[in-house]
Amino acid sequence: MLNNEVKKYLESLEQEQKSLASFHGEHNIAQEIKNILVKNKEYEPTNEDMAEQMAFDFIADYPNDNSGWETYHGPMFVWPNKEGQMVEYPSIKRVDQEMLEYWVKRAKESKNYILSSRYADLVVDFSPKTLGKNADIDLFQIVIDSNITICEKSLADPLDCKKKIKRALILAIQTNDQIRISKVKDTIIKLEKDIAIDDKPGLWGFAFKWFILDFAKKIILEDKEKNELINAIKERLERVEKNPWLTENAVSLLAEYYANEKDEENLMRVLGILENSLKTNERSNSDALLKTHAYEQIHEIYRKYANRFAEAEKANKRLSQEIGQLDLDWNKSLKEISVETKIKQEDIDSFLKSIFGVPSKDQNDELEMIMAKIAINHLPKKDAVKKQLDDISSKHPIQFLCTKQIISDDGVPIAKLSTLNEDYDNHFQSYALQYIQFGSFFLSLTMDELKKRFTKEKIVEYFEKSVIFENENKDYLKRAISTYWDNDYLVSSHLFNPLIESGIRELIKICDGIILKPNNLDGYDNVLLGGLLKNDQIFKNVFSKSGHNVLFYFKLVLTEKLGMNLRNDFAHGFGKKKFFGRNASDRLFHILIWLSVVRKKEK
Repeated sequence: MLNNEVKKYLESLEQEQKSLASFHGEHNIAQEIKNILVKNKEYEPTNEDMAEQMAFDFIADYPNDNSGWETYHGPMFVWPNKEGQMVEYPSIKRVDQEMLEYWVKRAKESKNYILSSRYADLVVDFSPKTLGKNADIDLFQIVIDSNITICEKSLADPLDCKKKIKRALILAIQTNDQIRISKVKDTIIKLEKDIAIDDKPGLWGFAFKWFILDFAKKIILEDKEKNELINAIKERLERVEKNPWLTENAVSLLAEYYANEKDEENLMRVLGILENSLKTNERSNSDALLKTHAYEQIHEIYRKYANRFAEAEKANKRLSQEIGQLDLDWNKSLKEISVETKIKQEDIDSFLKSIFGVPSKDQNDELEMIMAKIAINHLPKKDAVKKQLDDISSKHPIQFLCTKQIISDDGVPIAKLSTLNEDYDNHFQSYALQYIQFGSFFLSLTMDELKKRFTKEKIVEYFEKSVIFENENKDYLKRAISTYWDNDYLVSSHLFNPLIESGIRELIKICDGIILKPNNLDGYDNVLLGGLLKNDQIFKNVFSKSGHNVLFYFKLVLTEKLGMNLRNDFAHGFGKKKFFGRNASDRLFHILIWLSVVRKKEK
């Protein structure tokens, strides 16, 4: 039985149709029902009470497909419980046959169009999941007819009306109800005329998108109706072309239409309007980051049509050249953010002592032990990085919900990361770079202590005895280490890069890996570093338990675009400024140490 106060509230809604003229008005109904039910703490809500409350707490046109429901309605909230399992409210698991039958009854008896639409739509939406069959056709018709009336009588917010009438259109198409499709079509055209405002793109263009682009094969338009929709977007484009944001909305619609019609001339014309709007907009050119973003937008839309239209491909190549030639002042655009962390001297001393300990009488044995400790202590563990990223993202989720742009040291955008869930691997690479950068302070302290304890001659002698470097050019090895010991970081970094690649090649060779590949001259080419670092099994065998982390670390420092990318930047002349500092040189020397600790077994 339904709570008497809830019943009175619902009856009042039957008499006051316009009381719900707000966005997400259904949620307001659910909240009012909750307020009524909690007033009496001793009252135990009935199944009918919960059916009413849940009916209006579901979100229509659910934006997140991660729930796995594959339904039009989704939960209002999703949160983890103590066991780490995701809990949803309201949950589809609570919807059973009894609740569906209750909603069917309410849909047919209610005189409020918003109420009847919601009850009927839940039955239409959940019946396949709950009962394994579609709802009766009359429930579809209730949703369609109610939503048409809601929009005609403006019983909901304009954006909410737009959402409801699209739902009506989809259900009418799904049931192949031509009479209702025609009614919905007329309602949509009138709705857009009534609510369209130039500076609010969400309130115009939807009739064009649905009838001419999305559902063109399902809806019959008269030539007059089609021309009116096209001309309306053309006229609006003329009015808003000085605003890149509004221009993009109009151009995206017209460009897709012209592309479908294979009208290259008009396609390039409207794309040119967008390009000009973005290039001449004062705000888009106010700093380097915004200017780069504007060019990226233009480039991206030309690229979309480049494989179908020759002129778009030409424009795509032209934009690639223009982006590479942009004269950008990044110093005015980017802000440096620094955080001060106080580290006690006793903590530093303790850390260094754990690596260097008490000097040994046998300096050779001591050096080998220290090198092994340096290698291990400064190796980032992949699992630890992942755990830290997951912890931060759970405590501060907002910073991972927005698109993130990665800029290279040369000021070129190299990546655009979407949300953490959608682009986890790239977020992980980006965060792993930050992780090792945070550890650079202790790595530098370690290298300074190593230089204090051992002469460069002793270090050169150590590397010459290493199995990886025993066949290396002695003069090259000596020069590379000497410049590093003399704090000439620019030269040492440039010498370390080739030394590392030849060292890794030697490692692969010793382990019977492939270091040559056939070329088109009936000869062979050396496998380059990227190919050498694909030998997962060799790294796992050679470095035992650390193999997985060593390979991850090598790639992060040497070849990953979202990592330090030191080998590639060195080889191609990018980010040259980074090689003047010691961070790059310290990391490269640390990788050399990892290669140096390899020992050959007798068998």
